Formats: sequence, C-alpha cells, structure tokens
Amino acid sequence: MRGFVVLTLVLVSGCGPARTDAVPKTPSSLTSPKSVVPVAADQREPTLTVRGARHRLELAPYAVEVDADDGGRIVEFSLDGWNALAQKSDSPVAYGNSFWPSPQSDWNWPPPPELDRLAWTPSSAAPAIALTSAVHAALGLAATERIAIEPETKSVRIDYTLENRGATPRRVAPWQNTRVRPGGLTFYPARGGMLPPSTLEPKLIDGVAWLLHDPKTMIENQKSFADGSEGFLAHVEDGFLFVKVWDDVPREQQAPGEAEIELYVDKTGRFVEIEEQGPYEEIAPGRSSTWTVHWLLERLAPEVPIEPGSTALVETARALASRARNRHRGR
Repeated sequence: MRGFVVLTLVLVSGCGPARTDAVPKTPSSLTSPKSVVPVAADQREPTLTVRGARHRLELAPYAVEVDADDGGRIVEFSLDGWNALAQKSDSPVAYGNSFWPSPQSDWNWPPPPELDRLAWTPSSAAPAIALTSAVHAALGLAATERIAIEPETKSVRIDYTLENRGATPRRVAPWQNTRVRPGGLTFYPARGGMLPPSTLEPKLIDGVAWLLHDPKTMIENQKSFADGSEGFLAHVEDGFLFVKVWDDVPREQQAPGEAEIELYVDKTGRFVEIEEQGPYEEIAPGRSSTWTVHWLLERLAPEVPIEPGSTALVETARALASRARNRHRGR
C-alpha cells in the first residue's frame, strides 16, 4: 500500500494502549556510521546538472536527483555521498521516493502509472528541478513536482501540486512514499495508538512511535496507520538522521481509510516504506492544490543514543523539524 500533493524537503501507529514489551537491542548498523568521503562545503549556490532523464541538484555536501523517465521518482537524497533512499540495486521494484494520490481505494493497485512509473515532462531551469506528469484519465489528475535546495538552511524543498483536469470536483490528499533500506530505526510523535486496519505495531514510548526494523523477524507484509502529532517523521541508518517535515494534518482532514503517517514493512526484507499524507481536500475542475514537505539529513553526534525511547534522538529530530518549518513559514 502506498500515496501524495506538494512537498518541501530540508536537509538537516495501531489502536489500543502502548506496548510494554522489552525494547529490542539496537543493531550495530544503526550505531556505526558508514565511512563516507566528506565533500567540500564552500559552495554558495546550488548547481543543476541534466544528463538524459536524470536531473540533479547539488549544494555541497548535499545532493538530490530525480529520474524524469521513472515517474518523476526521487532516486537520491545524499549527504557526503551517503544516499538516504533505497536504490534500485537494493530493491528492484520499490525504491526511491514516489508521489501518489490518496486514498488508495480510488485506484486500488497498482498506483496510477501516469504518476508512478511513466515519464514526467521536465522543464527544469536553475536553481530548481520541475517536472509534470501526464493526466490519469479516470481520476482526472495530473501532478507537478518542483524541487529546490535552499542555501540558507542547506535544505531541499519539494513542492507537489495536484491539478484537477477532469470535468467534476475531486477530493484527494497528497501522499509521499519514501523507501529506505532494511534494518533502520523509524520514529515519529504520535497522537494515540495505531489506527485500523494496522497490522504493524510500532512501540509507543512517551508519545513517540518507534519501529526498529529487523528483516530476519519481520517476514510478513505489514502496515501501520497513525495520526502524527507534530508533523515530522524520522529515520536513522548508519548514524545518519533523515527527517521529513510537513504541516500537521488533523485526523478529520485525513483521507478515508488512510492516515497521516503510514509505515510498510515488506516480507522480502529489501525495503521499508515511510509515508506521510497531506490534507484531504476538494479540488474543483481547472483548479489545483499544493503541498510542501521538507527533508533534512544530518550525521548524528556520537553521544546521541540510537535506540527506541532515546530522548536525545527525538530532540535532535525535533530541532531539525523546527528549523525547516520556520524557514517554510518565512520566519
């Protein structure tokens, strides 16, 4: 299961009571940062490079790359060459970051090919990447994706716009589906427990949901649905912290059968999906709606414990989210 609207990127859970079982031991892959070669950080303005269908923005030491021919998919978001996203070599079917319309019940499976797999038309010009999808006839929807790096915060901002090109109003929510490699630690502030129809239950500790992924034991397809409370979702791997930030969506504004935050664990053990959705709104014919999400990526300080319940880890992510949110709101 997967979903989308306009997103901005900045670098930097099931029904019932909280579970009280013992916290699993943290895998060494989380606490031992991967060796990467530092990139010179004296660049002041982002550069845009286009090689065929690949559109790449760089502001050292950060980079973001999109494949226009592969559903406008973001295939890289990196710091010092370390890519936070699962790549095709890791997971041939589910990789990178996709943008979908929600709810899934409007299209079932597979996702609308015009947004998910078919080529998007580029109109990139420095200092941003801009792409537009074809129209999905049944839904009457097309999407536009604009990605820029903000030098002030060394952040990547992605704006997704959904346009109703049909003849009748369409209610829809934006859905960002980001695939990461197995074995990481995902967490987010949650409002209550997991929601139906969750089959995956992240651990709730002091109002924060934690998923410590172990591909050796998680051998069934499972998904969780939850109402986030602070508008951010974070993931740790190899000592790097990846944070996604958006405006919090009240439960009554979430798409039917969906949730603001959804996590999916695949039985193959090749990837985990960390997903968030924007508000479910009506778009009149000829009108559009935009959603902004910030992504941040930062190497964690050695003293920050990388384990479920880590207050220091939550506060680090919260600080990055605040930086992105303040920038987005112009403060």
